[in-house]
Amino acid sequence: MRKLALTARRLAGTPELDRLLAEVAEDGRYGRHTAIHLAIVGGAPGYPLSHLDSPDPETAGWALTASIRLGAEPTVVLDRIPGASQRTRSNVYRALGSRPHAELADALLPLVRARFGDTEAARVLPSCSAAVVTERLPELAYALPSWAALCRRHIGVVVEFVEDRSTTASRAEWRELWSALTAHPIAAAEFDADRLLALAAHAVDHVSICALNPVVGALARHDPRAVSRLILHPSGHGRSLAGPALWRALRSLPDDELRELYLTLRTPARRRFLRVFPPSRRAAMAAADLARPGIAPAAVDLGVLDELPGPTRSALARDLLARPGGADVPEVADRLCARLPWPEAKPVLAVAIRRPTADQRALAYPLLVIAAVAGRDPLVITDLLGMLTRLRNEQDPVRSEALRAVTTIPMSLLRAEHLPALEQLTTDALEARDRSWTTTDAVGTLARTLLLRGSRSDEPAFTETALRMMTRHAELSTTSSLYGLHRDLPRGAEHRIFAALSPRLTADAQRDRWELCLSLAEGLERRAYGIPGLQRLLVRACGSSSDSTIRRAVRLALDPPALRDAHLDELLAGDRSLITLAPVQALIGTRRTDLLDTLLNTRTPGRFLAKKVVFVPMFVGGFHRWSPHHVDRYGQLLDDYARGPRTRPFERAAAVRQLGRLPGSFDRLARFVDNSELVVTEAALTALGGSDEPERAIAVLSEHVGDDRARVAVSGIARCARSVPPDRLSTVLAALLDSRKITAVKEGIRLLAALHAPDAVPIIGELATRTDAHRDIRRAAVFATRYLLDHDEAWNRLGAAAADPEVASAILDIGPDLLPIPQRQRFAAFVRDLAAQPDPRLARPALDALARWRRWAAPGTDEVIVDQLTDLAAIGLWRSALSALLSGVEAGADLAALLLSVDRLRADEFGAADRDQPAWQRLSILLVRLAATVRDHDEALPCAAPVVALLADDPLRHDQVIDLTLATVRWHDPADAVAAFDRVAPYATGALVTRPAHQLTQRLSRHLDTAASDALHATATELTARPTASTALAALALVDHGGRTFGWTPAWTDLLISLRAHPDVDVRRSAHAVFTTAE
Repeated sequence: MRKLALTARRLAGTPELDRLLAEVAEDGRYGRHTAIHLAIVGGAPGYPLSHLDSPDPETAGWALTASIRLGAEPTVVLDRIPGASQRTRSNVYRALGSRPHAELADALLPLVRARFGDTEAARVLPSCSAAVVTERLPELAYALPSWAALCRRHIGVVVEFVEDRSTTASRAEWRELWSALTAHPIAAAEFDADRLLALAAHAVDHVSICALNPVVGALARHDPRAVSRLILHPSGHGRSLAGPALWRALRSLPDDELRELYLTLRTPARRRFLRVFPPSRRAAMAAADLARPGIAPAAVDLGVLDELPGPTRSALARDLLARPGGADVPEVADRLCARLPWPEAKPVLAVAIRRPTADQRALAYPLLVIAAVAGRDPLVITDLLGMLTRLRNEQDPVRSEALRAVTTIPMSLLRAEHLPALEQLTTDALEARDRSWTTTDAVGTLARTLLLRGSRSDEPAFTETALRMMTRHAELSTTSSLYGLHRDLPRGAEHRIFAALSPRLTADAQRDRWELCLSLAEGLERRAYGIPGLQRLLVRACGSSSDSTIRRAVRLALDPPALRDAHLDELLAGDRSLITLAPVQALIGTRRTDLLDTLLNTRTPGRFLAKKVVFVPMFVGGFHRWSPHHVDRYGQLLDDYARGPRTRPFERAAAVRQLGRLPGSFDRLARFVDNSELVVTEAALTALGGSDEPERAIAVLSEHVGDDRARVAVSGIARCARSVPPDRLSTVLAALLDSRKITAVKEGIRLLAALHAPDAVPIIGELATRTDAHRDIRRAAVFATRYLLDHDEAWNRLGAAAADPEVASAILDIGPDLLPIPQRQRFAAFVRDLAAQPDPRLARPALDALARWRRWAAPGTDEVIVDQLTDLAAIGLWRSALSALLSGVEAGADLAALLLSVDRLRADEFGAADRDQPAWQRLSILLVRLAATVRDHDEALPCAAPVVALLADDPLRHDQVIDLTLATVRWHDPADAVAAFDRVAPYATGALVTRPAHQLTQRLSRHLDTAASDALHATATELTARPTASTALAALALVDHGGRTFGWTPAWTDLLISLRAHPDVDVRRSAHAVFTTAE
């Protein structure tokens, strides 16, 4: 095929090209397809135009797509789209997206929308001009299959679309808008970073903005303070922005702002954050937090401590050692001493590595390495290696931990004089009788480190030592893993590594030992492509005596794009049976189709095949690149193989499935449909579903829609139907629609509607209204209306279904995201009516669905919800109604329904022998869930005060008054928070005196971590000054959290001391139970 394409390009514009196309087209349907493809390559628009009206729909579809790619006039396409199959239309939309065709797309959009609906029109939209996209996007946004495609072409329109709706968007709408805007964040950032940041500042109130992570580094370089504000936003939605690119871009910020950002990160991310900055700046960010007053030495994150510069690290370690729980706890003391300068750390750790138990020594050796490495002094490393000689007589658990620690020594600290000690260390470890895999793996890692060190510094001593270590690995029959060797490798270093290893590799090759060669090629990955000597060794390895070695070597030898053709020729010249290997088959099937004649027409004996075996390779793809005679020959081989007397059933089935992947394979597949073996028959039916002759395939498959093969035949027909013109669908699918199998009829209904058959509405209506129509068929007809809502008959069908208890619930399977926005409120009326049904089987799922339909709720929806919630005679629906009510509260809906529900439940009295205060229970659960809703959704804040006003005069509801009032607190506003606690003080008496503190404690971990320490301290200060016991106890909870989180600084300690002197004895008692330092 490649030669044909090159020939077509060479003959472009000449009569010889027409003759070539005519000659290729003589090979049947696949030949015509190939000729149309060559016409695209040769730039011959006349040839596909001549096939636009071919009686073969597939050929006509290929020609239509080719004409678009060759720039055909819009009228040529517009006249044929209404009669094109769905598969052809999909190819047309794909062709529109491959290059600019704005004029054609503008003309095509209204036609496609009118005939095939919004879903297909939305696929055309990205290819349209900016003016048309601006006009139609509001109507088609709900149906867009790929916002990323639209952003690539029209990011300016998308930004304007989001901006126009951003000021009035609710939380639910912001989820959709933000998802649309950030479907292609790179395009948005490149278009206008300021506008993207402004929209992000709006969105962060409602949704997580983690979608900006791919471009947040660029945005931070553009405006670091704007990005910093997003991260520190009180909602916490900006905290997901992270990564080295972002942190590097924030280096221009002052240290105090960086410290705020540092404190928002989790512990592992804090270490990565610090590494981005020079050591001189790290102390200003992390030191105060590590040494905050009251923190226990054992709780300090030593990984963060290790990122600080030496003097600061040592000073903090000494400070922590001087605290209670530091020097007086041996394990903690050892960990902290390892962060002291080597002269101070060595005596302490020298004792630790001589402790009596292996567990203690296993902990001590890594600390010894940490202390030695911290000073970045090669002389200290020499001292360390001298102390490690004790490992020779150690137990393996201790030895393995020590060796793993040694592998972390930076390469820059290693010197040639260290090599004897390192080699002796690894030799002792490998010779130990009790060595474990962990130990040998550590030795391999150390060898790789030395190999890299030698390649970077061009010091042969390191390379020689590494090779000796690897040799001992091989003597122990262990694999020398060089995985990831290419990472951080300097330019050209791979050649030095190969030069250093070349003598060893050559010697191994003479002994047919290829492990090091293959490991090196795998470790270097793409770096290995440019090393001629290594590539020659890989080709030689393909002749190894080991089958597993050959398989690895063949894969590696065929990896380099520039060499794979020459290597393949050489390999097949040496052993043609290598065709059995998957990499060889993949290369021949997709790239080297010139070898197909030889491989498909002759035997391929060799190491992997006997002389008498005729091998039939199972190519995984690439058939569209084959010439017609290659396809025919391969099909004949598969047919013979599937019919062979010695072929086992599962092999026959595999061959039949492979036949289905070949163009023009219908006739061969049809012969296997009536095979006596079930697995072969079903393989043939499945393969027919992908046939390029869909109507013939459907005719065969239709014969089985009424028997035991229906489950396979029906799915095959569904696949083929996508290639049938719409006006032929009802005829072609008649067997499905008339089948006695319910599943077949349901699938036929779905296909008629989804594929937009012109007569779908009357046919589906007739099937659904038969007197003997099965319930599932009627339900399928209801769901199919989602494709047909432009017809009044479909709405009538929905109305009839809503009155039929057996099928009414099928209406709920249609979600709002499937419908155009103008139709959603009309459809929501059906959901409302179902929610009002007394039958719980209908009403409960409808009430549950109302949350999705809340934005388009039909008039009267709130009344239905209130009635179902407050109907005390009914038991099964009130919880679903409660959830539906709160979904409206979350969305900021009118408060009338909520207040009416509360008022009714307060007033209702219902007596029954087997019921206990049902109204009280329902109202209690409503108020608990309402408090959680108000706490988590700012849109629900306005509902708290009216509900509290209704409950304030009921002493039995004062606990819920407290909870609901405190749910309105937002910690970034100290004045508002203090006012809320003042409002609940009159209710927090007696048994409820601790209620505010209890509620505050529950919110600390979830919400207060996003509040600034200054705001929390201001709130705590005001609350501490209040004489009311309930308020003071709440202040104590806040002080306790603040001291533990931010450190017991004098500011927090003074508040605690003040509370210990509070006039109320209960406050004093509780304050004395809070400690700034644990004993």
